[in-house]
Amino acid sequence: MPADQASTTKKSTKLATSQPAAKRAREHRSDEGANILPNAENFVSLVRKVARPGLLVDLLERASATALPELKALAEAAKGKLPVESRQALFHAVGKLPAAAQYSIECAAERVMLLDDDYGAQAVLSLLNEDRAEDAAVLAAPSDRYSRALYLHLLQDFPAQGVRRDERFDQAEHLQVMHRQWKSDHYSSHYLGPKGVVPKTGVDVQEVLRTRIAELFPKVPKDQILIEQFTRRDLSCEQGDDDDCEAGQSALLHTLTATFNGKTATFQQVANGHVVDHEEPAAMSARFSWEPETGSLSVFCEEREARRELATVFRDVALAHEGQIEDMPMRQFDLLGFATSKMLDRLKRDRVAGIDDISILQITVAKPFEQTSEYGGRDVVRQLSSKMQITRDRRDGRNIYQVAYEDYCAEDLSQYALVQVKLVMRMSKTPHRKAHNVAVQITAPNGLNDKSRTDDDRKRVQEQLIKIGVLSQF
Repeated sequence: MPADQASTTKKSTKLATSQPAAKRAREHRSDEGANILPNAENFVSLVRKVARPGLLVDLLERASATALPELKALAEAAKGKLPVESRQALFHAVGKLPAAAQYSIECAAERVMLLDDDYGAQAVLSLLNEDRAEDAAVLAAPSDRYSRALYLHLLQDFPAQGVRRDERFDQAEHLQVMHRQWKSDHYSSHYLGPKGVVPKTGVDVQEVLRTRIAELFPKVPKDQILIEQFTRRDLSCEQGDDDDCEAGQSALLHTLTATFNGKTATFQQVANGHVVDHEEPAAMSARFSWEPETGSLSVFCEEREARRELATVFRDVALAHEGQIEDMPMRQFDLLGFATSKMLDRLKRDRVAGIDDISILQITVAKPFEQTSEYGGRDVVRQLSSKMQITRDRRDGRNIYQVAYEDYCAEDLSQYALVQVKLVMRMSKTPHRKAHNVAVQITAPNGLNDKSRTDDDRKRVQEQLIKIGVLSQF
């Protein structure tokens, strides 16, 4: 092949020849989902992502036992993701449904959204069968991981009348947990804020937040920071029509997400006989979750170094409290109890209601030490550490401490610094969900993978960690 026809690499941010002439114009208007449905963060996110909106209408109709022909017509006309006007119509329709139906819809959306990582998407795909007409239809274009997961959830928890319940969605969740428990999850950082404070909302507050966040990320234009606020409420209280249930009491969790183009995505395309490298700005988020009752603030951002400053921004602006950054301490996780096998007895004795079993899957320890080396003609003392990861195969009949002693010759882990512990908690069966496993990763000093579970599971995990002395209550 001639050299001038060989693949070459070029830097490019745009390739005009590869773009269709009639490319659909991007929509810049907001769908106002956070304002219309402030209590349904997961459903709002799901509506924006699903390429088969007819499944969304099926969810609404079956959860509310109400026919919605107008929404079905909008879904059929979309031929893919819903445009802004149709999304708004869907949000308003949900807002008019009874509280019980809204709660059911949001819980369904929450479980579907938790399957959106690669492990969850692969688990769903592995359970779909092209030889089944219904499965083949959802696999055909347009198809996406959210539509496929929602399809399985409808078959399981909202089957059509006369159709047998299909439990493949539970299987997908189980497969996802099995694969995820072996990887290192992204985790949030946890801080202490003032108890009992309800975050401020409104245009003025969001504008100040944009200004402060732009100061932390100088390359991000302030007007390109999208901020949305949601409130998790105890809708079960509202369902009961209890006079003692006041709106202010039912606010359990406030979530604020700031999304902006804070990183760069790189990918390659083949065009006109060449391999072209593309560099495009990509979105990242700073996510704040605030519990007024406990004063607990969790912050997630890929830029871990910025989390403490972000926590202070939220405290200063949304909570309207002042003070030095040291006034907002980290919420510490004490892993020392996992150094000996006595923890096994405690995990059996001190289980909270709603958790049937707890097993220790992995313990990572470190051995800190000093090392002197020559640098620039003088001796420099470096603080170093070597790490050891003790992992128990899930099919191994031995406990983690037997594995540590027999396979790693580590009889006493208290001589090391405990860095990370991975647990598997077996959640009890509830009226709305089967018993299931939850992978819990605790990273010293204040990391917990609380993004990968439902809100109900998150609260039970937190209660359990407090009960066994790993997490101190504020």
